Amino acid sequence: MKSRTLITLLLISIAVTTATAQKAKHFEVGLQGGYGSHWIINQNNYGLPELDYQPIGGAGFNFQLGYNFTEEIGLFTEIGMTKQGQGYTDDNFTYPGLGLQDATVDRTVNLDYLNIPVFFKYSYGESRARFRLMVGPQFSFLQKAEQEYLINEVDIAGQYSSTNKENESFDVGARDIEERFNSMDIAFVMDLGADIFVMENMLYLSAGARLFYGLTDINASSYQMDNYDGNYDPSHNAGGTFYLGLHYIIAGKAK
Repeated sequence: MKSRTLITLLLISIAVTTATAQKAKHFEVGLQGGYGSHWIINQNNYGLPELDYQPIGGAGFNFQLGYNFTEEIGLFTEIGMTKQGQGYTDDNFTYPGLGLQDATVDRTVNLDYLNIPVFFKYSYGESRARFRLMVGPQFSFLQKAEQEYLINEVDIAGQYSSTNKENESFDVGARDIEERFNSMDIAFVMDLGADIFVMENMLYLSAGARLFYGLTDINASSYQMDNYDGNYDPSHNAGGTFYLGLHYIIAGKAK
């Protein structure tokens, strides 16, 4: 008798758990936009003396698609664009090889990437606002790479040339520098924030801070040149962006 009761209670528990999990399953789509600070860790100045780092900001936009297996756990992906890069400056730039003494240098590298992250999402909360954490890899595809290279407020495009590792001559100050970077980067991303429901089980706003760090060297092999000290340090993308988003639950329910 006791065995039958235990088995009955166990079957009821499994049925309730299964029904709850099924109820929590849902697809959702969303749009996000944000702005953040981006960096290139370990600059590549092609053998010239290194410059001081200067903060640079950039916008980001993405379309998000996800599926929640339970109320707490889901798998999400995005397709979006970010403007990344790095700013550099030096008020006492000296390089006899170019005939420069105490020159003022300003250099800005702008990189546009198409990003496709794959996130594991964990969310928690009993009210309209739910805490969320998303982590996972991001695959980034370079769309455009440009720079502005000024010495004493004059654009040096076409003025100075150097030789890369393949003994090919290149314009140090050229505006279009896409060939100097790898076409793909892989990064680790962590997104921490909150989901705030404005229409229960249907529509919510998201707000969060996203940090990423590139795991691969972004410099193309022929431009992995030793620095002024005779060493080579791989360059990595990194940054943080604050995103706001609007999301719609297609099917199912979420608290």
